[in-house]
Parts: sequence; structure tokens; C-alpha cells
Amino acid sequence: MAGDVFDFMKLWTQDDQESERLIQKILLNGLDKVVQAQSDVLSKIKVGSPVAVPVVRWLEEWGYPSRITARLTGTDMTFSGHLFGKAINTESVRKVVRAGTILERPTDGVQAKVTSVDGLTAVVQGYGNTVLSDDAAPVSWDIISEVWSDYRDAADPRSLDRIFREVGTQIHAETFEIPKTRKNTKYEIVRDEVRHQTEALLEKLRRQLAYAVLRSRPYHDGSSFVYGTRTEEPTMCGICTWPTITQAELPNPDVFVNKAGDPLTKTDVDALARSLWLDENADYGTGDWWIVCHPLTHQYIQDFDISHRRIERSDTGIGFHVETFEAKIGKSFPILADRYMRPDVLMLVNLDKFSYGYFAKDRLERKQIPTQGRYQRWLISFQTYGVVARNPRANIGMIYGLPTY
Repeated sequence: MAGDVFDFMKLWTQDDQESERLIQKILLNGLDKVVQAQSDVLSKIKVGSPVAVPVVRWLEEWGYPSRITARLTGTDMTFSGHLFGKAINTESVRKVVRAGTILERPTDGVQAKVTSVDGLTAVVQGYGNTVLSDDAAPVSWDIISEVWSDYRDAADPRSLDRIFREVGTQIHAETFEIPKTRKNTKYEIVRDEVRHQTEALLEKLRRQLAYAVLRSRPYHDGSSFVYGTRTEEPTMCGICTWPTITQAELPNPDVFVNKAGDPLTKTDVDALARSLWLDENADYGTGDWWIVCHPLTHQYIQDFDISHRRIERSDTGIGFHVETFEAKIGKSFPILADRYMRPDVLMLVNLDKFSYGYFAKDRLERKQIPTQGRYQRWLISFQTYGVVARNPRANIGMIYGLPTY
């Protein structure tokens, strides 16, 4: 059986004791290797432990920001924008800024030391031999450091709030039947009818799982996503859906970019990598980072900087194949083209932070359906959950609305 991944699928058409033993030992544990064999993205996503709940929940928290939006007028600094995924308020400001905090305006290097904070306004003074100047509009200020001494008492202690994220499940099912006459008949083209039918069904199940992991959207009741037993619709959340969820919480058009049908450019991908790093604190030094796209989108990447390439006379091949994108921020990202991806989407994603799995004792189930004729029929099904996304804001960015031709 080890020589052909499809050989053990013949067990679907058997009903003796030995076949049942092999089904439990080989078929149930072998599904992942088979369904992942031809999906590049799916093969790189971790398969988590089985769960026994219809809704998978996990805790997540927003980290302390490295920047804050403010407008300086004289010595008064007024804060605005968002912190910790919500509109800024007095409590969230206290977690980030207090007396002694030093802020720097990155556009000109001016530094301001906070002397007091009152609600959404702080009184500041120039610091480090820099002269304060007014802002024409709210701008981003980098949070540099705080002034401490051995004798300073701790005041305004800080803590992070946590939120729940969740995903649901999806059932994948197919029926399979074959007449006894056809099962035992040899054809000129199809020598083994059982093998032929199971290979076709396996391809459909694999494609169904790949689409679910990449593109599934949870059921939406018109106001919010619905997970678990509150609906009989699929509630699984695919990787491509996670940016939509996080951007609904706090929009950032620099990491959720709408091209509105315009072709992809090298500048677009560079800007996405930079913005995800600066705005969402993506850590490119750890994890398993990839640029994921459809082969149709990959064709645009193949032409990046084409005018700067050359072909030697000794070359016997025509064309270029681009496997890695060298971003201007000094990071290299391998490119993964998968035919199951949405054609209008390119994602920069840390696949190490995403996983899917199976419902407890529901990895792959074969149930024979009684019939009155000379044929055999089975219901073949399994249930998956996911996709679990750890800190999705910092681990996935998307360009969408790309041309699909």
C-alpha cells in the first residue's frame, strides 16, 4: 500500500473484518497526507488536536503600541485615533502615556517629554535639545522611552485587556455507490472501476477541504458572524476571511489594500510588507512567512523588474520564474502559488500562526447505507474546525481586488 496513496482508498468498498481494521489504522490517519498532496498552501498549515466543541475559542490581547496619534499645539498635545483596537479613551491613554514618557515625531526628530496627562490631553516640553513646533493635523508620534530614577515611585500601573476570538466547524460529506456488475467488470480504459471512482471522489474531497481552509466564510446573520450550533450552516473561517474580520474591528487600508481591478505592482507588495511591519508589529524574524497568491496573480510578479533582466545567448529556455520576493525592508519572502486561492487576492502571511483540525472522533467516517438492490452505497464524511489564527492582525496582510485575467 505504501507505493500508492490511492491503494488504501479501495477499502471503502470492502466490508470484512480485516478491511475495517485497516480503515481504522490507515485510512483515518492517512487522510491529511492525501488531501494535502496537491495543495501547496494546505500542506504548510499545521493540523491541530481534535476538539469536542462546535466553537473553538482562544484568548488574544493587543500588545502595547509603539506609536500614538496626537496633535501638538504649543505645549498641549491632544491624542486621537485608536489604541488596542478601539477608539482612544482616557483609560487606554493611561496604559501608554504618563508623566515622563518621551515621544518623538519621526518626520523631523523632534522629541517631547510629557509632564502631565489629563484625559486625552498632555502637557509636554521639548526634550533632547529639540524645539517644539505645532502640528498642522494629527500625526503619528513614536513612543521612545520614559524617564526613571532609583527613587521614583511606581504610579499608574499598566495591564492589557484580553478578547476572545473564535471559529466554528464545517462538515464535508460525499456519497459513494457502485453496482456489483460494474465493480466486477473490466473496461478497456478503466481497468479498475473502484480505483477510478475513489480517485475521483478523493480529488473532490481534497478540493473541498482546500477551499474550506482557504476561503470559507462563517454564516452571517446580517449583523455578525454566527458560530457553532446556533446555525446548521458552515461556520468555519478560512485564511482569506481573517483580514476581513480584523479590518472590521479596526480598519487599516495599508495592510488591507483594495486595488479595484488595477494590476499588481512591485510597489504594492513592498508597501504591504512595510505597513504590516510598522503598523501591526509583524515579526519577520520568526515564523514561516510566505507570499500566497493564485497562479494568475503570480504571473504579474513574474514580470516585476523584467526590463532589468537579461538572457544569455547560451540559455536554451525562454521566460523567467520568480520564486522569492526581495522586499525593500530587507526581508525575503518565498512565493507560494496555489490554484485554490482566490484569484483576486495576494496575502503576506505567517503560516506558522494558522492551523485547522478535526472534530473529535470525526476524522473520516464511512457508513454503509442499506439498499435493496445489487449495489453498495456509503456515506463518507468528516468534520473540520478552523482556521485558528493567532494574532491575525500581525500575521496576515492582504491585497485584494486584483484583476483575474
